[in-house]
Amino acid sequence: MSATKFRNTLSRHWEMLKLMPTRDPGCSALQLCHLLKDAGFEVSKRTVERDLQELSCIFPLISDESATPYLWRWMDNASIDIPGVSIAEAISLHMVEGTIKTVLPKQLLRSLEPKFQQARSKIAALSASNPSASLIDKIAVVSPTLPMLQPQSIPEVVDSIQQALVNDKQLQASYFALHDNTEKNHLLNPLGLVQRGHITYLVATISPFTDVRLFALHRFKTAVLLETESLKPDGFSLSDYLATGALQFSNGNSIKLEAKINAYMAALLTESPLSEDMVIQAGPEGNFTLKATVPGGWQLEWWLLSHCTSVEVTSPEELRDRLRQKLRAGADLYGR
Repeated sequence: MSATKFRNTLSRHWEMLKLMPTRDPGCSALQLCHLLKDAGFEVSKRTVERDLQELSCIFPLISDESATPYLWRWMDNASIDIPGVSIAEAISLHMVEGTIKTVLPKQLLRSLEPKFQQARSKIAALSASNPSASLIDKIAVVSPTLPMLQPQSIPEVVDSIQQALVNDKQLQASYFALHDNTEKNHLLNPLGLVQRGHITYLVATISPFTDVRLFALHRFKTAVLLETESLKPDGFSLSDYLATGALQFSNGNSIKLEAKINAYMAALLTESPLSEDMVIQAGPEGNFTLKATVPGGWQLEWWLLSHCTSVEVTSPEELRDRLRQKLRAGADLYGR
């Protein structure tokens, strides 16, 4: 048997073992044949039947011979921790590898690297014999925003933060506050890590206060793990916190946005609405009016400024005034 054929057979057997049901009623050879074909293995029902007979001599597989056709499954209480990845898992891992590696700190990727390596090896081994493996050359993932390099975090700092989160301990940290260009010392109560684009944020409170804040991981200069228990605000939930719009850098309040938009923006927002209650109505001269409840904050303002030739905010007035001032400052800058 050639090396290529051997790899293909071995991969097919491994795929079959991963597809095998763990309880009744089991799976027939024909059903397994269809599942294998879906995974890119060109195989006949007769070959699957022969494979099942061979595998049952090595692994705890049983068949219900009272059924027609025979139904195969794992034996009760069998240990079925099958190593490796399926072809579908290999393709999925290969697709997300590039994206994940641009947004997660290297320290968080250590445990995933063996899986990524397995995925690369499996795709390379099956590329000549399995049509599904060639799918990797026909799928791509790109960032919808301006690509930026990930800022570098101090490995020891990241390790301390992770340990603090795992063990619910406090941190004594030195943090560079970009907004006032100073380095500050804080006693922190870590609550969670959140990835936003290419930046990782620590969600935490500063003792003795209870207001929840965000700290960019790469701006920590030092972080020392303490033995003291982390103090968690009553009822705090990371998912509830994110639902307030915190990672959109909102103040937690929603605003009733009203704007005039052109036909192109109306079409874009019809495809991807700003909110559940968004309403777009046709107006005179091909323009449209937009109404939507959205989180307030500078991310909203960034979005509005990026579409300043397509969107004119009419309400709230305070938001309109801020945008007007920023647009004038930008025009002055380019005017110079």
